[in-house]
Amino acid sequence: MKIALVCPYDLERPGGVRSHILGLGLALSERGHQVEVIGPNVDGEIDGLPLVGCGRARKVAFGGTQIDLTWAPWGQVRQVARRGYDVMHFHTIWNPLFPAQLAALFRGPKVATWHDAAGPNTPALARRVMPLASSLIRRLWLRQMIAVSPLAGLHLKPGSFRLIPNGLWVPSRLPPEGDRTHLLYVGRLEPRKGLATLLGALERLGEQAPPLWVAGEGYLRAELEQRAAALPRVEFLGEVSEEQKWSLLRQARLLVAPSLGGESFGIVLTEAMACGTPPLAADNPGYRGVLQGRLDQLIFPVADESRLAERIAALFAGEEEWRALQLWGLQEWRRYDWRVLAEQVEQVYRQALL
Repeated sequence: MKIALVCPYDLERPGGVRSHILGLGLALSERGHQVEVIGPNVDGEIDGLPLVGCGRARKVAFGGTQIDLTWAPWGQVRQVARRGYDVMHFHTIWNPLFPAQLAALFRGPKVATWHDAAGPNTPALARRVMPLASSLIRRLWLRQMIAVSPLAGLHLKPGSFRLIPNGLWVPSRLPPEGDRTHLLYVGRLEPRKGLATLLGALERLGEQAPPLWVAGEGYLRAELEQRAAALPRVEFLGEVSEEQKWSLLRQARLLVAPSLGGESFGIVLTEAMACGTPPLAADNPGYRGVLQGRLDQLIFPVADESRLAERIAALFAGEEEWRALQLWGLQEWRRYDWRVLAEQVEQVYRQALL
């Protein structure tokens, strides 16, 4: 099949949807399909996949985070829609403007994967509109739908979608393992992601606090750096490349994901597990689904600095427990290997082609 994977976000910016699309594309290509990624970037190549540029993205604030809004000239949209795809697979299709443009003009079968979940800062109007919007989009354009988790499917009609979790494409050669002395945070620097909770936990640990790497960028950076200045060993690395991310994950002792909500899955948790790095995560449904086998050890209450501090201290001091969690993660992540999950996505495509 010739497959288009449509991303409404700037593909130069790291994120879970980007990782999902590129990992799926690589797995489908390995299975013999012709895959192109369509996004608001210039034509070229991304992670070995052909990239077809369409439109330009502009960042806007929404619900405590930043999203990309993309508009493309209609002539460019028509050219992309006529590239002879057997299936067009949209990701976050209700991101305004660009996905609707392309869905309206492409005449072949269309599939959508739903990644979104309402977070603590999602406007009430948006929460009310989500079920209505998804139903309308399905009737107008879609043959088949996928949700990455039960939480992402809450606003969809029961029985109208297939549940296929976020997949993971692990490099064939991971960087060498480091000394495992650091904590690692990977994510945007905005309120919803909860880095303040992690800094509060380190403040509670005082001189016993381990060093922390903060990998990510966002409008709260200056404020968070100012707060972290009183801590002995916190290093803000800014936005890191995929290669740097994998290297950091191989060197850290623990990944901490303190998000306050709005997480439908949590790809970074599975990435950490594949690198032998146990993840500590705040108790929101998407994270619980990934870590359900070790909830008592790896999940802490949202915004609970005290409990997070306790778990950090215990897993730096307790080599036996840490090693057991590392081994569990190295086995568990394989449930999310794109080389396994891609076949399920293929089945959805075949259903759409009927």
